[in-house]
Amino acid sequence: MSALNDPSSAGRPVRRYNQRMAQRMARRAHVNEQGVAVCFAFNNLVTTLVIGVLEDVVQFVPAVGSLIELGISLLTFYFHRIVLVTDQNVYVFRDWPFHFPGKQLAAYPRHAGVVKLGSPDPGGFSRFIRRGQLTFEDGQVVYHSILWIRRAKYIVQEGNSAVAG
Repeated sequence: MSALNDPSSAGRPVRRYNQRMAQRMARRAHVNEQGVAVCFAFNNLVTTLVIGVLEDVVQFVPAVGSLIELGISLLTFYFHRIVLVTDQNVYVFRDWPFHFPGKQLAAYPRHAGVVKLGSPDPGGFSRFIRRGQLTFEDGQVVYHSILWIRRAKYIVQEGNSAVAG
């Protein structure tokens, strides 16, 4: 088990930007809890590799990159997932355009072992390509883009920590 998946590992504090975004997602989802961390993921590995990488790359196209990214996001929102950690639970939502939570797909109480990051397969290629894989205790899997993976690490860190109080 990696140090990140170890419940006793404290890790880095969640950045304020991610905390604000998590609080906004909690309000939009009407969960009446404090948002702690959030990440935006995809429903399967192929989608992550194709659409996720494409969205990440077009950001760097001068002048029109953000418009292209917006267009891709609007056309592919069905494949997006929002993973939200609150002060009490971890939620997985289907994503609507402009990051509005849709149907709640899963809810888990926060505790050690609720979510793991990375591939369960021992092969090096599998571990690299699935390093953004978030696997929940009931088998639900979502995939964060392999770039900008810090948000997925926040989900594991905060989701696996005990509820304060």
